[in-house]
Amino acid sequence: MASDKEGKVVTQQLTAAELRSLIKQTAPYRNAHAILADEWGARAQENPLFQEPITVADLQFAKDLQAAGVSPVKLEFDDYGAVQRWIAANQQYLTPNDRAWLQRPFD
Repeated sequence: MASDKEGKVVTQQLTAAELRSLIKQTAPYRNAHAILADEWGARAQENPLFQEPITVADLQFAKDLQAAGVSPVKLEFDDYGAVQRWIAANQQYLTPNDRAWLQRPFD
């Protein structure tokens, strides 16, 4: 979340589709929540025969949930070290596109 000149927290609004997903607790919301709660690995262990990779859409939704103030759990998307640690801890669930998307702000 960003702050304005007076130090007040400024949140962004979710899109209509994101808000619907949040309200209905759909798969995209559950995926984003699992990223923010650091539960993706636990979900993969529940079903070892199918380990779904994280997608850029999942990451973007997680980032949007944080920016909207919906989730108190934080993956610091703007902190290079935090992103690198998160990538290292979750590399088996990430595609090259995911890693590129996460690292893009630091190029």
